[in-house]
Amino acid sequence: MVRKVAVTLPDELYDLIERARAVEHRSRSEVVQEALRTHFGEPVYHPSDLERRQLIEGLEASDPAATRDWDDVRRQLSSRS
Repeated sequence: MVRKVAVTLPDELYDLIERARAVEHRSRSEVVQEALRTHFGEPVYHPSDLERRQLIEGLEASDPAATRDWDDVRRQLSSRS
């Protein structure tokens, strides 16, 4: 069964969803579903300031081919510790 849910989001969260779906070529529903599954089903990961900057740079990249896979970024950053 699938149900529709209407939610109100601040502009900041809406913009994050829109950028993520553009970069990942996914629907808005897919991005929100993944966020909910991650929040309720797995420990919530809190990126460091460096990771946040790199994520924002990746989302703002004008060339989608220039973006980096999130798992690759996490592996690279965790190897620096």
